[in-house]
Amino acid sequence: MLRRLRPDTRLARCCRYLADAPPKSADPYLITTGLTASVAKGQMRSLPVSALPRSKYGGITHVSLLTGSTIIGQQGAKFVTALLHSTRVPVELQRIASDQEEEYFNSVLRNHAAVHVDILCDGEAKKKSLKICNDLDLYVFMTRLRSFPGFKCRFPDVDIQVIAQNNIGNYSELEYSPVKGVVEALRVVTHDNVEKYLRYAFKAAIRAGRCRVTLIHKANEWPVTDGAMLKIAEEMHAKKYSSIELEVMELDECVKRLITDPAYFDTIFTNDRYATFLATICSGVAGGANLFSAIELGDNHAVFKPLQTKLSLTNYSQLSPYGIVSTCVDLLNHVGHESCAKSLWQGMIRTMDEGVKSVEFDGTDTGEYVICNIMNKLRCSALGESAQKK
Repeated sequence: MLRRLRPDTRLARCCRYLADAPPKSADPYLITTGLTASVAKGQMRSLPVSALPRSKYGGITHVSLLTGSTIIGQQGAKFVTALLHSTRVPVELQRIASDQEEEYFNSVLRNHAAVHVDILCDGEAKKKSLKICNDLDLYVFMTRLRSFPGFKCRFPDVDIQVIAQNNIGNYSELEYSPVKGVVEALRVVTHDNVEKYLRYAFKAAIRAGRCRVTLIHKANEWPVTDGAMLKIAEEMHAKKYSSIELEVMELDECVKRLITDPAYFDTIFTNDRYATFLATICSGVAGGANLFSAIELGDNHAVFKPLQTKLSLTNYSQLSPYGIVSTCVDLLNHVGHESCAKSLWQGMIRTMDEGVKSVEFDGTDTGEYVICNIMNKLRCSALGESAQKK
C-alpha cells in the first residue's frame, strides 16, 4: 500500500538520507542505483554550530587571519596587520596558512571572527571556502557598494546594501545519481532557513537606516523555490517589518536598472542563486570590486573579506588597498570598536579626496603608499588628540 507523505516529511527524509549517505567514492561521477545511490558531491549541514566562548583575554580580542602562499595573500596579511596596529585597538591576529584547513576552522570556531585575504579561484580553494560557510553556518552575505568620486564610477549617487543568502541551496553543491545514466543537482530550500535569513536581513536593513528593500527573484521560472522566499518575505514584512518599504523585482529587470540607473536601489535582498552575480554587477557600476569588502555572517561567527577575494577576481597582480581598509573597518565595527572604525574610514576618504590613487584606478601610487598614507593620518590624529588632552 502506497502512502503519500506530506512535503515537509518528504524533505526531512531526503535531508536525513543525504546527511547519512555512505562515504563518497574517489570517482565524483560514480553511478549507483536505487536505494544505494549516494551523494557524489556536496553536503548539508544538519546540526547546529557549537558556539565556544569568545576568545578575549586581558581585554584583547583574538581574530583569525587566513593567509596564503601567493603574493596577494602575503601582501594582504601585511596590510591588515599594519592597519590594525595603527588604530591601536586591542585586537590580536592569529595567522593561519591556507593549507592548514583544520586549524583554520578550529581557530575561527574559537575566535568567532576571521579575516580572509588570499585570492584563489581553483576548485580546491572554492571547496574549502564553501566548507567553512557550511560548517560555521554563515548564512548571510553582506556588502555595501557606493560611489567614490574619481574612482571609475559613472554614477555619482550609488549606495547599495546587498544582503543575501550565503550557504544553502546551490551552495550545498549536492549532486548525486539516482539511476544509471542520470545525475541530479539538488537545490534544497527550507522554510526555516529562508525565514532565518530574512529575519536577519530585515533587521540589518532597518538598523542601517535603509528606507526600501528590493527582493530580487525569478518566481516566474522557479515558482516553488523562489516563490517560497517571495511569500515568506511578504508575510514577514506585513507582520513585523512594515516600517521599511518592500518591493519585489524580477532578476532581468533588476539587471537592466542596475546598469542604467543604479542609484534607484537602496537595499537588495536575494537568494544564494543570484547573490554573487548581483554583487559583481553592483561593484562593477560602482567602480569595481577592488574598492569594497564583504562579510559572511552566522549567528556566532563572521568571516571578513575584500570583495575582490569573495568574487575571486584575479585579473590584478596585487590586492587593492581600499578593499583591505574596508575589511578592517567592518571587522572593527563587528568587535565593538566603532570609533576606531570611523577614524580608519575617514582616513581612507581623506586620502581619496587628496587624489592619492593606486594604479588600477589610473593613479601613480602603489598599494603600500596608500596604506602608509592612511596610517600616517591615523598617527597624526592620535598625536593631535593627545596634545589636546594635555
